[in-house]
Amino acid sequence: MLKCKLVKLGSSTSTGCSERRVGERHTAPCVFLIAVFFFAGICAGASQEEAGELLRRARHLESQGHYEEAARIYEDLVRGDPRSPQLLNDLGQIYAHMGKYAEAIDAYRKALKLDPTSTSLLANLGLAYFKSGDFRRAIQPFTQAAKNDPHNSRIRTLLAMSWYGVGDYAKASTQFDELARIEPENTTLLYLLGRSYIWSGQYEKAIQLFDRMLRHQPDSAATHMLMGEAYDGLDRTDQAIKEFQAAAAVAPQYPGVHFGLGYLFWKKRRFDDAEQEFRQEVRIGGLVAQAEAYLGDIAVRRKQIDQALPLLQQALRLDPNLWVAHFNLGIVYTEQQRYEQAVVALKQAVRLDPERADAHFRLATAYRAMGRDVDAKVELAEVQRLQSKKREDLLHKISGSPPVPPLE
Repeated sequence: MLKCKLVKLGSSTSTGCSERRVGERHTAPCVFLIAVFFFAGICAGASQEEAGELLRRARHLESQGHYEEAARIYEDLVRGDPRSPQLLNDLGQIYAHMGKYAEAIDAYRKALKLDPTSTSLLANLGLAYFKSGDFRRAIQPFTQAAKNDPHNSRIRTLLAMSWYGVGDYAKASTQFDELARIEPENTTLLYLLGRSYIWSGQYEKAIQLFDRMLRHQPDSAATHMLMGEAYDGLDRTDQAIKEFQAAAAVAPQYPGVHFGLGYLFWKKRRFDDAEQEFRQEVRIGGLVAQAEAYLGDIAVRRKQIDQALPLLQQALRLDPNLWVAHFNLGIVYTEQQRYEQAVVALKQAVRLDPERADAHFRLATAYRAMGRDVDAKVELAEVQRLQSKKREDLLHKISGSPPVPPLE
């Protein structure tokens, strides 16, 4: 797995970013610490020798995992020397180990005002943003750190993963591609690169990458599945099915493999085969919600309304954001003349995917059955708009010319 580290300023040592658990507090604090916290101004009035002793003590506590005690000493040291980027960096690291990322970020930002070109500080600031889940803010410090140290693969990997985290898979793929050339045997990087290719629509590149990987490891279920996703992206569904079948043969209990195969059969309207695969996914406990949602869809297509309803309801209990479940539940409720409930379900489907004309059409049907003609007309107008847009996009795709942007 990828490992990221916090870097000590002015030191070649580093600390792993999967922090050790915060150690238990001392039941009997040592006499030295009692003295420290009973006397005020320990740093402002402390000699250089005393400050050095406190720093050694703080680092010892840090090495033992006693982060809270170490943080208190660092805080006092910083109060005594607020213009030390070294102390601010150390304090930021302690906060990061404690999961106090906002405090760590504040310490690193203050340190960077004093030493704005420090690669270590930039990397630590980026890492604090990254670990707090703020991938977008992590990008700028990682970018600057990578410019300062272009051969640091750890920083460049974190930058790539930040682009990946914000969903800019094209930029992520560029970063991962460069890293994969440096570390061609790093399987984690290769998978992230492949996924970035898929999610940025670079399906041919993904297929080439996974083909190379399968030559070295032909029994990798994950690689076969990703290759299948890439083929599916190119609408080469038959080849996608072969890849998922290969994955299922290698690892029949692999979560998602039967759902993926079932979905591909469903796309081909091979509903009997799809049903078998979805039921197998439920049996192994993989993507249960998704599988039950599509089993419900198949039941609706077969006009088996009573069978569809519990499947769709169970799917939404497990995952309330499944478009296909809301859409089909709206159809079921409409068939049962439960129009109020149908409207609720179909409005959820529209909320999840407002570009689906079929959801707007079904919603218009439910409104009309309730006598809400004005609402029905609004939805039908949206259906016409979406269908026109789809025809326009298809025409541009066929002619090779890009769609004309709307006037501001």
